[in-house]
Amino acid sequence: MNLRFALAAGLAAAVCCAGAVSAQGPAADEDNLTVITSDRLTFDYQKQFALFEKNVVVVDPEMRLYADRMTVRFGADNKAQEIKAEGRVHIIQQDKESRSELAIYNLIQGVIILTGKPQVTRGKDILTGDKITFWRDQNRMIVEPRARLILQSEPGEDRSGLKGEAIRGR
Repeated sequence: MNLRFALAAGLAAAVCCAGAVSAQGPAADEDNLTVITSDRLTFDYQKQFALFEKNVVVVDPEMRLYADRMTVRFGADNKAQEIKAEGRVHIIQQDKESRSELAIYNLIQGVIILTGKPQVTRGKDILTGDKITFWRDQNRMIVEPRARLILQSEPGEDRSGLKGEAIRGR
């Protein structure tokens, strides 16, 4: 079973704006390992899915993911096609974090959708909405409805242009 965890690339990209989970032997490069732990794993080869339940933790060189449940669906080629993390989903990558109740990553389309009170933070800045959709390969996102971005300025930082003073003369 070759699952080199596409979730790392995809959901890390979601927090920010690969192939499959690897079952590597002892000679594997420790810096490239993705480790998934949970209280229970159900793998159904015929139905082409893996279900991780309770206390799901994904540790990858690029990110960490915590969830109550995670389902990975595979195609006929045994490559991951969709990853769904559910219940208290928390993704951490460097200085960026996201929290939601549901995160769905379509690997074929390169689209990540966060729903269920999604919130993305970077430093002190906070982005919220009912649904946050990221296109991984296009560095593009849509937040709808009720999009809200809170920008916290650093001491001494000039953000007067964001308040409208710089554009009044239009």
